[in-house]
Amino acid sequence: MGIEECCSCCVLAADHSEEIYDGCIISIHAPDALKLLGTQATYDESRILGAFQYVYSDIYLHRDKSLMPQNPSAWSAWNFLGTTQHGVCVTYWLNVLQNLGSTGRPFLVTLNPPRIPKHKLLQWYTSHPFPSVAASKASLELDKIQGKRTIWFSGAYQGFGFHEDGLKAGIVAANTVLEKDSNLLRNPKHMVPSLMEFGARLLVTRFLETYISTGCLTLLEEGGTIYVFEGTSKKNCYKSVLRVHHPLFYWKIASEADLGLADAYINGYFSFVDKEEGLLDLFMVLIANRDLRNSSGKNIRGWWTPLLLTAGVASARYFLWHISRRNTITQARQNISRHYDLSNDFFSLFLDETMTYSSAIFKTEHEDLKIAQLRKISLLIEKAQINDKHEVLEIGFGWGSLAIEVVKQTGCRYTGITLSEEQLNYAKRRAKEAGLEDHINFMLIDYRQLPNFHKYDRIISW
Repeated sequence: MGIEECCSCCVLAADHSEEIYDGCIISIHAPDALKLLGTQATYDESRILGAFQYVYSDIYLHRDKSLMPQNPSAWSAWNFLGTTQHGVCVTYWLNVLQNLGSTGRPFLVTLNPPRIPKHKLLQWYTSHPFPSVAASKASLELDKIQGKRTIWFSGAYQGFGFHEDGLKAGIVAANTVLEKDSNLLRNPKHMVPSLMEFGARLLVTRFLETYISTGCLTLLEEGGTIYVFEGTSKKNCYKSVLRVHHPLFYWKIASEADLGLADAYINGYFSFVDKEEGLLDLFMVLIANRDLRNSSGKNIRGWWTPLLLTAGVASARYFLWHISRRNTITQARQNISRHYDLSNDFFSLFLDETMTYSSAIFKTEHEDLKIAQLRKISLLIEKAQINDKHEVLEIGFGWGSLAIEVVKQTGCRYTGITLSEEQLNYAKRRAKEAGLEDHINFMLIDYRQLPNFHKYDRIISW
């Protein structure tokens, strides 16, 4: 093989004919690549490719059982034999590896046997790169020779010497020639939990072993560790498979129970294999097991008591925080203001034009949100059977979408109450723009402060 001055590659065939190419990918062992380049190898190519050393093995396909363990019950797919004189050899039992079944004498492949096997069927040799400090350093410098002189190198030596490493290197080389990005899946590192997180994982997994009585919950950790919790009851067939990305997943559950699970999901400590139905399946598995425990009398605890006792401190904190926020008239105004008075512009980022907050009713998966919200409003009006003679009260009117649509369709008198000043101002402006301010009365008032002498034909709170 030769390299022309114009950066083209000249390949000399066995019949002495020459073929010219614009570039070349050399996908062979590193020493063979250097032999192919010969004296035209550059200093960097010789230095980097020369750092990859290989071990050569003699391989035999045969049917000699004497190279297997003397006791057939000890046979396995891979069998090692070692002696003080000849080192170690390995014999593969092809009947198991290739699912050949019973063939009388077994089919075996042995690497570097201490003697030539009997009943030999085939012999060949192969080479395999072995790890070294020099090879590791050379791997970091491959970019210095890739694509130079329109030559790219690929081979299993660029990884750990296995077939999949050769495939990856070939994909990278081909995409580089095509000027495309190579997004290869990397082997994820095993999670390394701290001592605290290790204890939390042990606690959570032991709890799930006893808690999951029906359905199936599977945890797939980064790096390959798998936990499967499958109940014996066949009352439901729900299955949920979680990918655990961070050991804090276990700590959150151990310390905060169900709230910790929600927090772990929000923070990305776990995700679902089934991106569409995974979350729903998890809920169904947990609900089914909760109901099963309730029906069997195993779930005897207070409403605030966590399933995991380690979550008691956090649960107690949440409980105390909850009771400290009693829904007095003053506290209710503060609670609503903290949420709904953030900014109308903020809510408009994810709501439709009607600014309707609660869930819509969709007919199809890709239907427009505004159409689905208007459908819900129309169904509410239909169910309430409102006419033009009615006086309607809406508790918590949001941004006024229902009120405006009801009055448009029926001509009724409408009163809406809220504790949010932002919502009140927004709804009043919309009613004025629609010319309905004579029919709609929006008020900033708690429902407990409404005059008790006033009567309404319909009351809506949704």
